[in-house]
Amino acid sequence: MKQTDGNIVAHDLCTMLSLLAERYGEKTALREKKEDKWQDISFLALKNDVQNLSLSLRDRFAAGERVLLYGVNCADWVKGFFALTFAGAVPVPVEEGANRATLRAFAEACGATGILYGAGKRGFCPAFARGKSIPFARFASLAEEGAEKERGAETETDPAATAAIFYTPGTTGKPKGVMLSHGALLAAVTLMSETSGIGTEDVFLSHLPLSHTYEFVCGLLFPLFRGATVAFGGGISRLLRDMREVHPSAMVTIPYIAEALYRKVWREIDAHGGAAAVRRVLSMTDPVRPLSLRQKLKERLLVPQRAVFGGSLRRLLVPGKTETAVQKGLRQLGVLTFVGYGLTECAGLAAMNREDRYLDGSAGLPFPRTLLDIYNEQPDGSGEIRYQGENMMSGYYGDEEETARVLRGGWYYTGDVGKIDANGFLHILGRKQNCIVTKGGRLVSPEELERLLMQSPLVKEAVVVGLLNEEESGYQPAALIEPDAAYLAKEYGEEWHEAAERAADEWIAEINALLHPYQQIAFYAFRHEPFAHDHAGRVIRAGLAEAFAAARAEQSEP
Repeated sequence: MKQTDGNIVAHDLCTMLSLLAERYGEKTALREKKEDKWQDISFLALKNDVQNLSLSLRDRFAAGERVLLYGVNCADWVKGFFALTFAGAVPVPVEEGANRATLRAFAEACGATGILYGAGKRGFCPAFARGKSIPFARFASLAEEGAEKERGAETETDPAATAAIFYTPGTTGKPKGVMLSHGALLAAVTLMSETSGIGTEDVFLSHLPLSHTYEFVCGLLFPLFRGATVAFGGGISRLLRDMREVHPSAMVTIPYIAEALYRKVWREIDAHGGAAAVRRVLSMTDPVRPLSLRQKLKERLLVPQRAVFGGSLRRLLVPGKTETAVQKGLRQLGVLTFVGYGLTECAGLAAMNREDRYLDGSAGLPFPRTLLDIYNEQPDGSGEIRYQGENMMSGYYGDEEETARVLRGGWYYTGDVGKIDANGFLHILGRKQNCIVTKGGRLVSPEELERLLMQSPLVKEAVVVGLLNEEESGYQPAALIEPDAAYLAKEYGEEWHEAAERAADEWIAEINALLHPYQQIAFYAFRHEPFAHDHAGRVIRAGLAEAFAAARAEQSEP
C-alpha cells in the first residue's frame, strides 16, 4: 500500500481508510444532523472509531461470516460497514424500508449470522444467537471496549476476497446477492477518479439508500477516496431543506429527482417573472470557454436561481436514463449532470458522461481499461450489452448456475439492450427479457418503441408487447396506448375518440416509416385506465399481452 501525489493506492478497503486518515487527518469526512445540529467527523476519528469497533466485533463474528446491515444513511452505518470489513466479516446491506419478512428472506439467502441495526429497527430484526444482534446505539461503548484491546499489526486483505454482498433491487426477477470484492470496489472508485474533477473542497449530500451500490460507491466511497466530505440528510422527503443547509457541491440522485429539481427551478423563475432575464444570462454564458470560467460566471450571475440547489451545486451524477432537455437545462444553470449506466454487478457504474466529453440522451462512455460491447448485434445496431472491467462482481452468492449464465469468457452479459454510436457513446434501449422475438429470431426492444410513441401529446403512456402471429410463427410489436384524455378533449372536443384513432393511425405510420420492417408496430389498441406501476415507477408488464388482446377485441366490436 502506498500514496501518490494523486489518488491513494490500496488493495483493500481497510488500508484505504487508514491511508485516507493519514493523508487528511482532521479534515471532515462525514457530516450528519443530530439533535437539530450538524456534526462533523474527521477522517482520523472515523478510522479510529472503525478500528476500535472492529476489535469488539471480532469477538462476535468470525472471518467470512455474513452480517446484515440495516438502517438509514448515517455515520454509524458507515462505521458498521467498515468495522465489519476490518473484522473480516462480510456486510450485507439491506434496504432501510425492508420489513421483517424481507429481512428474514435476505438472512436465509446469504446465510447471515447476525445483524447491525439502526434506531427503531429492533422489532423487524430476525432472531440470531445472543450477541449477534447489535444496535448502532451500542457502537460507542463497543468502540471504547475495543480501544482497550491489543490491536496487533495491520495486515492487508486479499483484494479478491468478498468485501460485501449487495442485493439487486429485484426489478427484473428475484433479487440476487452480488459479491463485490475489495479489488472491484477500489477499481470502481479509481476509475471514477480518473474521469471526474471531484476534490477535497467538495461536499456530497447523500440521500439515496447506501444499501444500493450506486449511492454506496458513487456517493460515499468515491468522495471519501477523493478527500471530499459526505453529509447525510433526511432522505428524499427533506432533500430541498438539506440542500439549503448543507450547500452541497455534488450529489448522486435518480432521474425523476433530477427532473423535479430542474422543473422546481423554472417554476420559481416563472413565478418571479425572470424567465427572459435568465435566458439572456444563459445565452451569454453558454459559449464561454474554458469550463471553469463558464462555471464561475454562472455561479455569479445566477445566484437567486441556484439557491434552490443550495447555491453551490456543480455536479450531479444520475445513474439512469434522464430526459435530454433536463440534462442540458441543468448544465445551463451551472450543474454539470453526468448520466451513467449503473449496475450492481459492476460496483455501481459501467459507463458515464464526462465533464469534457458528453452526449445528452446517452449513458456516456466506458471507463479507461474497461470494455463495453454489443453482443448478437441486430440490423439496427442494437444488441445485448456486455462488459469487462476490474470492477466486475465475483458472482451471485449461492447461485452458481446464474453466475455461469452471465459471466462467460471474461465478459459480464448485462441483460440490457443498447447501442454504441460512432463516437463510442452508449445508448440504453431496454431489458433483454422484455424484448420481443420476431420471426427469424430478431429482437425488438419495447422500451425504445414506447419512448417513440410517447413523443406525441396524444399518448399519456404506452406499453409495447409481443403479439403472436401464428401465420408467421413469430411475435409482432403491438402497442397498448393510454390516451391523454385532457389533451384530446381540448384539441378535439368531448367526442374525441374517432379523431384520436385517426391521429394515432397517422402517428404510428410516421414512427413505422423510421423503423426496420421487423421493428414496426403491427397493431395498437387504446386502454382507458392507467397502467399499474411498481414502487420505482416502472410499468408492471405481467398480463399486459392478454390485456392487449382483450382491448383489441373490444375496440374491434361494432
